[in-house]
Amino acid sequence: MPLVMSKDEWSRIVSWTDSNRENPETVRRREYIRYLHETSQAMTKAWPNSLENVNKRNEELRRARVAAAEQANTDFYKQYVRRRRDEQRRLMAGARDIIFKNKDAPKMLLRAVIESVTQKEREEQLKFLGELRRQAAQRKRDDDAAITRNADEWNRLMATRKQRRFEVNKKYQREILDQAAEVAERRRREHETELRQQQQDNIKANEEMDAIKQFEDDFKEREKARIFRDMEQARREVEARRGECAARDRLDDRLIRVLQNTRATVDRRRKQTEKGIQEEKQRVLHAISLQLATGDAARERHEREILEKAIKEQQLKEEARHEMEVQKRRRMRAEREQLHLQQLREERERLHRLHTTRSWEMLNRFKNVELYEEYVAKLREEKHRKTQEHRADLLRLWKEREERDAAEVAARREFYGARAERLLREEERRLLQHAAALVQEARQHHRPEHPLHRAVDVRSAASITSHPIPSHCWTSLR
Repeated sequence: MPLVMSKDEWSRIVSWTDSNRENPETVRRREYIRYLHETSQAMTKAWPNSLENVNKRNEELRRARVAAAEQANTDFYKQYVRRRRDEQRRLMAGARDIIFKNKDAPKMLLRAVIESVTQKEREEQLKFLGELRRQAAQRKRDDDAAITRNADEWNRLMATRKQRRFEVNKKYQREILDQAAEVAERRRREHETELRQQQQDNIKANEEMDAIKQFEDDFKEREKARIFRDMEQARREVEARRGECAARDRLDDRLIRVLQNTRATVDRRRKQTEKGIQEEKQRVLHAISLQLATGDAARERHEREILEKAIKEQQLKEEARHEMEVQKRRRMRAEREQLHLQQLREERERLHRLHTTRSWEMLNRFKNVELYEEYVAKLREEKHRKTQEHRADLLRLWKEREERDAAEVAARREFYGARAERLLREEERRLLQHAAALVQEARQHHRPEHPLHRAVDVRSAASITSHPIPSHCWTSLR
């Protein structure tokens, strides 16, 4: 029995007969086992009591303790530096406004204060360095003890980790062996099932192939019979066409003979008619030649008269056309001149109307010439008055500017003269009072006083000639 199938079904049958392919179920099982292995490793990493995570937490705790100790030392040092900076700022805050107003005294006092404070800070720094060394030694002892303790704990953790890993590996190996045996058994069963299915598929495919071959043989036989019938029918049709062509040829021969007889009759009658027409033409031409021989002279004279008349008419037409063009140019020139004159007259009238309108506007505004002249005189007087006022304003502003400049010069002279002397004496007095306060503070804090006394003596020697120091300042310094 013949079968009809699609290309997909035929491809499926061919794929069944192909033995060089891997089982899809085997591939899926292998991917599933790989997925289980990767999932188990990820779960082991996420366990909180695993050896790796315990070591990680211990390392994080150790780093946190070290960071806390470093932060405590940093905070202590920052607090100490801040306290010393605040003390220095408090010492220098009272003298800053005065020190930086003078050129010589601030440098000497600043060097003296810096030297005295530096000597005091050296002692504090020595104490601070000793404290830092003691803390470093204590921190080193604590770190050594912590390292020893962490090393012992690390060794214990490593031993525990090794034992746990050994147990986990043994358990994992047993599970792997069990899974491998199960997979091998399952693969064997799947392979046997697949072989049985392949045998059944091969049997079905062979049956289908036999049916297809039988169908192809039957189809070939039917095609041969159909082709033979078509050839017989074509032969009969060719014989029928040949008979029709022979009958058509006989009919064509009869038609050709009839046409030849008809054409011969027509040609004979046409020749007779042409011969009669030719004889009639000869007779008419002979009569015409006789008439032409007698009328050639009259015809030539008549034609010459007609030609001369036509030449004269053409000359008259050319002269008339030329005259018309000349008249047209003259007329256009006259029209342009008239148009130009009309435009000039209109422009003159427009200017006249404009001048008259303006004149009437001025007359309507002032009514008569006297009022207009009076108005012009008032405008001239107003302009002169404004000019005088502007000149007076300029002179007043110039005088005020000179007075203001003179006042500024006088104020500047007074500022840099007696007032400057007075302010300089006040600054000297405040500077000496501040130096006395610094000396008193150095005595209270047990700092060296010699740099301050030396700075005061140098400053006094430099300015005593022009600015004598008051007696109460010397008393306060001594």
